[in-house]
Amino acid sequence: MTKIINIVQETSEEQAFLDAAKKVKALAEQGNAQAQLRLGMLYASGKGVQLNYTQAADWFQKAAEQNLPEAQSYMGWLHANGYGVEQDDKMAGHYYLKSAEQGLAKDQYTVGTMYRWGRYGVETDVQKMLDWYQCAAQQGYAPAQYALGKLLSDDDLVPKDEALAFQWLSLAAVNGSEPAKQALPELMAKMSPEQVAQVQQQILQAMGAKG
Repeated sequence: MTKIINIVQETSEEQAFLDAAKKVKALAEQGNAQAQLRLGMLYASGKGVQLNYTQAADWFQKAAEQNLPEAQSYMGWLHANGYGVEQDDKMAGHYYLKSAEQGLAKDQYTVGTMYRWGRYGVETDVQKMLDWYQCAAQQGYAPAQYALGKLLSDDDLVPKDEALAFQWLSLAAVNGSEPAKQALPELMAKMSPEQVAQVQQQILQAMGAKG
């Protein structure tokens, strides 16, 4: 009986995806950018339609041309991995940058990493790396906050600043970064109790001001 119920539920879910895909496709063909994005996601996941990265890329491209940052982000990912399009690092970087410039925190972090390691068609550039990491970190993106904290505490690329590193790692930890939670005790061991208390007070004041 349970098996029959599961089959009925699966069939019902499949039909729901099919119905949704038809509606999304109709809107996408009318030029709706959000629908084009959604249809691309359906083709990339195989839900409601047959899995087809080429079709996914076509629809993501249409939405990207309408300056939808999420679609530009997907185009960056497709070009980086060669799904549905030829693998092309420069095109991946092009789309990641377009998305980052429109404020998508995930891709601001990606672009920061591009400049850190000289990937996806750009040269290493420490200042641009920091600028993009800060853009993402200020939006509460934990990986960027963690990256800044580690750079300021452990890396030779930038001058060390343990107090500022503590702030970024603390924010990253609050936003769910497990590596940041592990890194904080190590950093605190290098700081005096007075320094830790002072920085913690500054963080609380900043959070209170935002609230």
